[in-house]
Amino acid sequence: MTTAFPMSFAQQRLCFLHRMDPTGAAHATVRCHRVTGPLDSRALREALDVLVARHEPLRTVFPLGTQQQVSEAGHAHVRVLEVATEAEALRLAYEEAARPFDLEQGPLLRLTVMQLTPRTHFLVLAVHLLAADGTSLQVFTEELALAYRAALAGQSAVLPELPVQYVDWAAWQREQLTAERRESLSRWWREQLSGVPLFLDLVPPRPVLGRGRRMHRVLPAGVAEGVRALASAERQTVFTVLAAACGRVLGHRAGREQVLLGLAVANRDLPEVERVLGFFVDTVVLQVDLRGDVDLRALLTRVASATAAAYAHKDLPFEQLVADLRPPRDPTRSPVVQVNFAYHPVGTAGALALHDCEVTELLLDLPSAKFELTVRVEERSDGAFTVWAEYDESLFDSVFIEGLLAAHEEVLRAATPDARASLPRSPPEGRERHLSRIFADVLRVASVAPDDDFFLRGGHSLQLVEVAVRIRNEMGQDLSLRELYQHPTVAGIAARLDRTGAP
Repeated sequence: MTTAFPMSFAQQRLCFLHRMDPTGAAHATVRCHRVTGPLDSRALREALDVLVARHEPLRTVFPLGTQQQVSEAGHAHVRVLEVATEAEALRLAYEEAARPFDLEQGPLLRLTVMQLTPRTHFLVLAVHLLAADGTSLQVFTEELALAYRAALAGQSAVLPELPVQYVDWAAWQREQLTAERRESLSRWWREQLSGVPLFLDLVPPRPVLGRGRRMHRVLPAGVAEGVRALASAERQTVFTVLAAACGRVLGHRAGREQVLLGLAVANRDLPEVERVLGFFVDTVVLQVDLRGDVDLRALLTRVASATAAAYAHKDLPFEQLVADLRPPRDPTRSPVVQVNFAYHPVGTAGALALHDCEVTELLLDLPSAKFELTVRVEERSDGAFTVWAEYDESLFDSVFIEGLLAAHEEVLRAATPDARASLPRSPPEGRERHLSRIFADVLRVASVAPDDDFFLRGGHSLQLVEVAVRIRNEMGQDLSLRELYQHPTVAGIAARLDRTGAP
């Protein structure tokens, strides 16, 4: 037996996006783990059944329309396989990641268990965002660990009763967003973002294909400690320091004095939904105001104030904000925000633990990107930071992303209680114009785009020497031929100059 309920605003948007891209790859979370030890597949299946019975979104489907249908009962979808090698396990993991979800029939949660040896397994968990967002996955992994341990002991899992389910929250959300409240929120956002460019233009516009890549950079514990020290000295949060640095780098790269970042808000203000699974998360816009060549300390105050104001007005669903702002229709770019930022303190990334087993997550380089660019900082147990960039490779190349991550680290290295952290005043588009002119002169062409490959445009080694000479004579910076060979684009060379502090 099933019961129908209205969708939340976020569910409606995600269902629309899923039907635009039925593969669903950009709207799902897929995690792969290597498990070493006496894994009990039967107990794992029982534990998952407990969670499916406990959380309605794990037995909910979305037929075409505006309602979600919840089944009164259900079972976990678990597939058990045997594999001969780890390479085969990873191949199957990627196949599972590429397998689309059927929103109308389900399931929206799948677990694949692959046995390599009696004491070595690979687990691939695939869950659609409609069933569980990021905070939900943290809850899910914690409760799975408890339910698994209970199943091993032949006992019933002891979990606190849920006072509400997701459909209750969805109904409450709609009740709260009255027409008067919606208009008040919309008016505030329209005034706040009036005159702010809604496209960041980090790279020239081009078709967005959703081909995802990941790159990361580990910031040593010393750098992370400096960030924490600055946050403490300025009475700000670590998030504020990290977001301010990210906004500053993006503004410098795009030549903009105002940068809009997308933040994922958990929307779990009510204590009743703290342990409820579902798609609560929404996007709120954070305005990073860089006007006046502001130093980092003053920028922290601006970002903290903007964050508080944005969260105070977060109840306007993002898709309604986009409709109200009416940005120019451009299929090559996401509306309003193109870069999302996130910070995960230790213990908030949903690490999986199974009793008596060692569990290691294997990072899959998934062929999809949820957004054009997401910068995510994860705090590690050793005190260091890992900064992740998940990006659409049809928009950005690895050199560009490497330059962004390097510049972000430079700002954070300078972010100490005793130092002013600043970036070169000259906007990067001026530097790129200069480099483009050098490339065009040497290649004897009318113009060269930032991402044009020097050699594919007809250049050769002797001309590259001429480029190096002109960069030294005109820009006062020495780059080796090896560096120019490795980064044969205007954008790539500009990123290298950013890292070396060129004027």
